[in-house]
Amino acid sequence: MHKTRLSKRPGDPETAIRRNLPRNVTGMLLFELTWGLGIPFGLYVSMVPAYLNAMGTSKSLMGFVQSFWTVLIPLQLIGSHFFGRADRVRAVIVLYMSASGIRLLYDVLAVFVPGIWTPGAFAGFFIFACASYVGLLVVGQSIYMGVLTDNIPRRRRGWVFGLRTLFMGLGGILTGLGTSWVLHRWSSPLNFRISFMICDTLWTLSSLCLFLLLDRPARAARRRTAGFMLSLRGKLGILLGNPNYRIFLFFHMLNSVALTVATFIVPYAQERLGVPDSRMTWLSVIYLASSAAFGSLMGRLADKAGYRSVGAVQSFLLVAFFLIAVTSRSFTAVCIGYVLYSTVNMTGAFMLVNMSVELCPTLGGTDLTALGGMLLLPFVAVSSPLAGMIIDRTGSYPTVFSIGATIAMIAFFGFAFLVREPRTGKLYELKQIAVG
Repeated sequence: MHKTRLSKRPGDPETAIRRNLPRNVTGMLLFELTWGLGIPFGLYVSMVPAYLNAMGTSKSLMGFVQSFWTVLIPLQLIGSHFFGRADRVRAVIVLYMSASGIRLLYDVLAVFVPGIWTPGAFAGFFIFACASYVGLLVVGQSIYMGVLTDNIPRRRRGWVFGLRTLFMGLGGILTGLGTSWVLHRWSSPLNFRISFMICDTLWTLSSLCLFLLLDRPARAARRRTAGFMLSLRGKLGILLGNPNYRIFLFFHMLNSVALTVATFIVPYAQERLGVPDSRMTWLSVIYLASSAAFGSLMGRLADKAGYRSVGAVQSFLLVAFFLIAVTSRSFTAVCIGYVLYSTVNMTGAFMLVNMSVELCPTLGGTDLTALGGMLLLPFVAVSSPLAGMIIDRTGSYPTVFSIGATIAMIAFFGFAFLVREPRTGKLYELKQIAVG
């Protein structure tokens, strides 16, 4: 009787992935755990707008700073082309440590040498530090997403994603009380600066955990064409020529726009509900706890039912979030809504790269992350500043939240009825029709 054995050939990618999986998952989880320790002290979507609000900046400027994550997305193309082929792990470590290190420099100067700053310089240097921080992280994230995708078996990616969010959440829960004490111990805005300094120190050290990873790039990730522009044109042609990808990306874009609008729940809680700084840290803890609790469920849903179902659930949660935001009259209601927002925000990049890999398997995960983000840019980049401008001129947060709910509702129907994926065997096809 013949027995079926796994191939031992060096060229079999699945064999190498499975052999390295325990060590790689250990490195990923250790990185997420230690990175999570710093998140309550400096979570971008909650602590940055709270700090800017404490310094009295306009909502338009606040929206502009929040839009860095989309405005700087074209940098991912540089990262994927020049650093996304070989020695990817080392590139990610350097980029992540540089990102947190630049903001750490601002933190140290702002805390220990406050006399050199004018009020405008405090805000200006912080915005520059945030732009540098986001820009470097954006480049690093596109490469890291490729590392994750290439080194985890396709049917285990949702499971590993759930573990990653769980460990990150546990790290944040462990330091949540410490963040609350820091924000209560010092007066505003010094308390935020000390909190950011702790966060960026932890993040700089956390990046060293990635040295544990053994990277095996997929064949598509190792391939490079001669020129940057020629390569970009060819990859965009593949994506835009795929009707299934175009439909998916449109409705994913709507969810992404709704997410940028949702960040204004933080200044709303400070201004309309009078929430003190010491309680704002609980939004960071909620962000991590909900990610830990629901990230594994979303990952399992992706493995079992597909990413189309994940997109529909994301849209539904966003609609529920905006309805809560419009009617909220207490910080408790804001916290409930923030659970829903956090679940969607933590699964955004996971959704984009993995659905893209399934729809366009000829391109690597690093390239798909960068190209997908660039295609979203024209729509997502303007949504946050525009929402801030509406609030500055009308003072109406409910108006902005209602717009966000409408956008998310359209996305829900799109994912439920129009988006297709390969595992269902039902894809849109372009066929030539003979005329005459």
